Amino acid sequence: MPSTRSKTQTCIEYPKKKNARSQTWDKAQGKGIVDPGSFVGNCISPVSKALPLSPRKRLGEDNLCNIRPLSQCSPPKLSRNENGIASPAKGRRLLFNENQALEAHTSPLKEQNSKISSPLRREQETPTSANHRNLQERKSVCTRLFKQEGSCYQQAKHALNTALPERLLAREKETTIIQNFLKKHVSCGKPGSLYISGAPGTGKTACLNILLQENQDLKHCKTVYINCMSLHSSQAVFPAIAEEISGEAKNATGKEIRNLEKLVTSKGPIIVLVLDEMDQLDSKGQDVLYTVFEWPWLPNSRMVLIGIANALDLTDRILPRLQAHPHCRPQLLNFSPYTKDQIATILQSRLAQVSGDQVLDNAAIQFCARKVSAVSGDARKALEICRRAVEIVESDVRSQTVLKPLSECLSPKKEAVCPVPKKVSLPHISRVISDVYGDKMVANGGTAEKFPLQQKLVVCALLLMTQHSKIKEVTLGKLHEAYSKVCRKQQMPPVGQSECLSLCQLLETRGILGLKKAKETRLTKVSLKIEEKDVEHAFKDKALIGNVLHAGL
Repeated sequence: MPSTRSKTQTCIEYPKKKNARSQTWDKAQGKGIVDPGSFVGNCISPVSKALPLSPRKRLGEDNLCNIRPLSQCSPPKLSRNENGIASPAKGRRLLFNENQALEAHTSPLKEQNSKISSPLRREQETPTSANHRNLQERKSVCTRLFKQEGSCYQQAKHALNTALPERLLAREKETTIIQNFLKKHVSCGKPGSLYISGAPGTGKTACLNILLQENQDLKHCKTVYINCMSLHSSQAVFPAIAEEISGEAKNATGKEIRNLEKLVTSKGPIIVLVLDEMDQLDSKGQDVLYTVFEWPWLPNSRMVLIGIANALDLTDRILPRLQAHPHCRPQLLNFSPYTKDQIATILQSRLAQVSGDQVLDNAAIQFCARKVSAVSGDARKALEICRRAVEIVESDVRSQTVLKPLSECLSPKKEAVCPVPKKVSLPHISRVISDVYGDKMVANGGTAEKFPLQQKLVVCALLLMTQHSKIKEVTLGKLHEAYSKVCRKQQMPPVGQSECLSLCQLLETRGILGLKKAKETRLTKVSLKIEEKDVEHAFKDKALIGNVLHAGL
């Protein structure tokens, strides 16, 4: 088919446009100032080259050369006034502390001055009078969102800690006995032994530690303190003592024990050996305890032994051979459980350290003291309950927010002590005892019985188990199960397993029960040390014992 296009039609040819990279390269090469090897990767000024309008026709980094790089955390966009200076948002702002309230008036001026002093924006400089006028116009009304002050609660929690106190209350008699013992044996260089017994939380270790720190004669002695709960076996006490005295760790062999005896009887300063939780050294044949108690009475011995444990009759029941050697028997000292008045005095003395109004009500203090004294007489438990109650009230107060004007926020603080926003009352103590600890402690209600009701129920449960299974020793876990059944039948609320252990420890101090501790609390062995007739005579409550034994498990 013949072509219809005219052969004489002319075509307009446009000149071929060079690439921006090659164009810049020709200019630089013509001047002779650019090295071809170092050209790649350098930033080209937009003034020195013309970029294609279409981004698809740009090559390499040219596609981003006209985009300003952003930081990883760029600040929010601010509105700019007519002078090009960023201005804060108008309206009200919430400030959470006084520093922010003070900076709210000075930060705009600082930011504006920094903008003006920048060399990149010198063309935007304005007179000082205009700056102050703009600053006054941009001032915003500030309101501080603050929370209730909780410094009084912090001080109360610090005062209610269970650390070593500066002064031990309600232990004047026991303190005098320990002071006389230290003066007789340590100051005079005479060997001897002292056995301190008592339930947990009665101040045994705290009282001894305070006296050891205050005694000036101990500076010339070698004091060795070992907590027997940290030992993996009873025989491990000998290497621990040898390491503390001579600085060398040795094995618990017969030869090393004899070498340790030679070290104790050699010349040198007095050695004060303190063995806390001494009943953990219980072993087959009680060889470890016999050996330790015989050290102070060896010829030329320089050992003063102080043992601490919960059992009242440890030396009489576990170490009967000491009775055959009266000179080897240690001096005995028993710490009785704290009474209701003593616990209340301890709590009030701790809270007196807090400036201002008292955080706990007197009714709450008396309620806590009555509950704890009825079950265990443990001062540490009372401090822990009160501290937990303070934490609950503090959490409630901190959850409340109040709007406060800025003028009041910036006003100087008054020297007067602020009142307590909310006091710890009796319901808070009751909530801690019942909910947090899971223990429904039952008080005696002011009765003059020798044994509390919960202790009687524990012994009755143990009597039922020994009569039913003919086993003298039972674990604490099984005893707590039987005790809970007995309480349900008697329509009494049972206590938790930890409080059941405290009850057993109190009964151990009175010679009713015997305990053999284990790594796990529920595996602790519990045994009855007296006959059933003696139990009825000690409790003086034949009706309760007969009713429980008749009902069974």
